[in-house]
This record gives sequence, C-alpha cells and structure tokens, in this order.
Amino acid sequence: MRSLWVAALAAGALSCAAPGAGGAGPPPLAWRLVNEGPELLLEAYDPTGELTIVIRFSREWASVGETVEAEVRLPEETRPRRVEILPDRPGVEILGPRDAWIAPGRPLRVRFTCRKPGRGGVSVRLRE
Repeated sequence: MRSLWVAALAAGALSCAAPGAGGAGPPPLAWRLVNEGPELLLEAYDPTGELTIVIRFSREWASVGETVEAEVRLPEETRPRRVEILPDRPGVEILGPRDAWIAPGRPLRVRFTCRKPGRGGVSVRLRE
C-alpha cells in the first residue's frame, strides 16, 4: 500500500499552549496564502506530493483539552478517496473521524484535542 503523508502543522499554526511554548512534530514542506472571500488563510501543503491535501484549522491557538476542528480537502481529486487521520505527535487525541472517505469538492471535518502542552495537529494518510 502506498501512502502519502502531509504534516499539517508548523510552529505557530496551532498550539495547545501559550504562544512561545515548545513542541514536537514535523512541519509541512510549504505554506501558501489563499484568498477565501473576505479572509486570507494560510494553508499547509506539500508541493512535491502527487495529490494536494489542504488542511485548515478552526483556530490558531487552543487550550489543553479544548476541541479543535480541522477541515481536510482534496481540491484536485475527481473521485472519492479514503483517508486516515493521525495525530502528529504524542498527546494529540483524534476525536473523529479517524478513517473516512472524502468526496470530490467536499471537505472532511475532523475534531481533535491536545492532552499535553505544545503544538499539535493532525496528519493525513491517503489510502489506496
């Protein structure tokens, strides 16, 4: 089985601690600025990947134990794809869903929380 990993978090993208707190977890390869109507959003993405996976977080900072929602999209995909949602470091708990299908043009909303201080988020594995 071939899998594609996209780490969706870098320092400052989302944290379960006060600003400036340290943490672990791989950063995405690149960030891009997206004009979303009246808002400008920063998206993590892997420009070397076969398929673009876009993840947007509902908030930049969250308290330990606070639930955060991430929206996962496959903007270039034309068929349904199965994805697995994984924590990007120990202490991040995926509340759901962990395994799901993403339909073309529709987002998948994933909820997670951090049980320990430090940055935290989700990674997405594309399943074949």
